[in-house]
Amino acid sequence: MPEGTLCNKKTVDTKEYLDALLADKSGKKYYEEMSHLEVDKEKLKKTLAASMKSRMRAWLDLCSHCALCGDTCFLYLANHRDPTQVPSYKIQSTLGKIVKRNGDVDNEHMRYCMDVAWSKCTCCNRCGSFCPYGIDMGVMFGYLRGLCFSQGFVPWELKIGTGMHRIYHAQMDVTSEDWVETCEWMADEQQEEWPGLEIPVDKVGADLMYTLNAREPKHYPEDIAEAAILFHIAGENWTVPSEGWEQTSLAMFAGDWGACKVMVESVYGAMERLKPKRVLGTECGHAHRATVIEGPYWVGRKDGRPPVEYIHYTEWVAEALRTGKIKIDPDKRIKELVTLQDSCNYIRNYGLADVTREIISYLVEPGYFWRTSPGRSLVTWWSRAISSRCTRTGSTTSAAAAAAVLTASACIASSATWA
Repeated sequence: MPEGTLCNKKTVDTKEYLDALLADKSGKKYYEEMSHLEVDKEKLKKTLAASMKSRMRAWLDLCSHCALCGDTCFLYLANHRDPTQVPSYKIQSTLGKIVKRNGDVDNEHMRYCMDVAWSKCTCCNRCGSFCPYGIDMGVMFGYLRGLCFSQGFVPWELKIGTGMHRIYHAQMDVTSEDWVETCEWMADEQQEEWPGLEIPVDKVGADLMYTLNAREPKHYPEDIAEAAILFHIAGENWTVPSEGWEQTSLAMFAGDWGACKVMVESVYGAMERLKPKRVLGTECGHAHRATVIEGPYWVGRKDGRPPVEYIHYTEWVAEALRTGKIKIDPDKRIKELVTLQDSCNYIRNYGLADVTREIISYLVEPGYFWRTSPGRSLVTWWSRAISSRCTRTGSTTSAAAAAAVLTASACIASSATWA
């Protein structure tokens, strides 16, 4: 059976197809069809010729199988140092085999590649930070995911996720009407405690345009309210777009590069339409990577930058604290030992370690955060930041936690009377 009705090489471009996938409980039919899905070897060969460039080919050849990457991988350590979990083995036994055989692989191998690419690697790039040759396994696994997706070998859940992005321009089925109504509802809910608070929609020329995660209007609307409270306290001139508000990209996890482009075009279109001075993205690490770091290249921007300056949520929080737009009551700072989970996406891969630590310095009493402990050098804390382990959540909780702490009445003092 070359193509299934659910599991096939097609992208999810219609609501009917998406609904059929959703109706397939636990992907039972989907995976049954996958077991018979034929590999289009000629297409795979052409894809390799067009996109497998010298850098990745050199990485595959350079690997000396020293296994130093093993101890950097939390999956290797969590699985009792299983040698098949060493990153170099995982990439050589999957992508390496596809390349050596020039695409002449079968269904069994592609299903093996799918299993490894999504269940045995998070693309956190930690291994690449320690490789003596600078081999970036995260990039190669991302490429492998793209090959798998193009052949129809992608997890059922992520196939659904790409359909959500293509149809709703969000990782969940949240329409523009749902989104705007949620903003109005959250603004109304805050009036008793925060009179005059607004969540402006489609305001042209604002200082900040805020983009976020679809899970917030879908499941956690209070997160939208918390951000709005901070912008209200800080006196920001801000807005959210009615279209192009969703920043995250399950399509990036799935290897659906076409859907990735669709999502970035949606956000960048909102920038062009509303002309904000800056854009502020949500806490989600992978959203920042998809929209700010890789996004410009997906839509063909030669300068590698978004149309407007695009900052991460932690950058804005640190700036607001630094400039006094948000003030912390020093008597109510945390006086317990505190540590920090560094995100692989916006710390190791984007360099914001100093920003998150600046936020902590306002929230935590001196001496209770390990960076301020005696004997901790700059080299020590920076090396720990870049070597942090993946949370395997697709994002991080540090910025969200900071927002929650900042919006707690016990911690913030306004420049007027609120304390």
